[in-house]
Amino acid sequence: MDLFYGTAPWIAPTVFVLLILAGIEAGYRLGRRALVKTGEKLRSQIAIVEGALVGVLGLLLAFTMSMAVTRFETRKQLVLEHANAIGTSYLRTKLLPASDGAEIADRLRDYVDVCLNLVAAGEDHEKRQALRGLAERLQHQFWGRASAYGQKDPNPVRAGLLLQSLNQVIDLEAARWMAFHNHVPSAVIYLNAIVALLTMTLVGYAFGIDGVHHVFSMYLLGVAITVVLAVVVDLDRPSRGFIHVSQQPIIDLQHQLSAEQHSQVQAPGTSSAFFLK
Repeated sequence: MDLFYGTAPWIAPTVFVLLILAGIEAGYRLGRRALVKTGEKLRSQIAIVEGALVGVLGLLLAFTMSMAVTRFETRKQLVLEHANAIGTSYLRTKLLPASDGAEIADRLRDYVDVCLNLVAAGEDHEKRQALRGLAERLQHQFWGRASAYGQKDPNPVRAGLLLQSLNQVIDLEAARWMAFHNHVPSAVIYLNAIVALLTMTLVGYAFGIDGVHHVFSMYLLGVAITVVLAVVVDLDRPSRGFIHVSQQPIIDLQHQLSAEQHSQVQAPGTSSAFFLK
């Protein structure tokens, strides 16, 4: 099981910070022994290597953070585009006769509910797979209804516009599913962790060479590196952790569709001009 992506959000940071602190203490003790044996001969060499390792670690953390943020922003943008495509399709159902358009509109409302439930399923794999199957069935239903109408409609523009937006809905759902599984490679995370551990061990060694056991500064640096790595992993885990992609565009769409449906029930035949895109 992957330590960073397959466990509870607090486990990996806890394990890592303990390893970092142990590395610092081990490095300090080794540095104290080296001080007794060699005196000040190693100080300049250690400073060079220490600075180089800290620089490499900084570059790795910046690169990995950029990868995680890019994936997070992609997931967020796809939520907005998906909601827009569903809303556009819903509006275009009004171009069709009431019998055909109303059925497709109902399937789209159900589809929005399933999309939100799919996100709420979190790490429940069985529930997530069941909801994905339901979403695919709804896609087949509204696509089949729209394509059947397009085959018999003498005016292809109305059906063509609807089919275009419905195709975007299906494509974007697939893109969201792919983005959901598109993580920063675990090897990159482990590389950051290993380099961080080596760096902090060398920092402790340098303090030992100097004969100064400044616990606060050594431990503070170790905790700071752990926090950065924890944020990287949290950004890259869509279904668990503390940082989540906002589903507000789809939530707003759900409220709009529900409000329009309610207004149609109360006043049959009235227009829903308030639902504008």
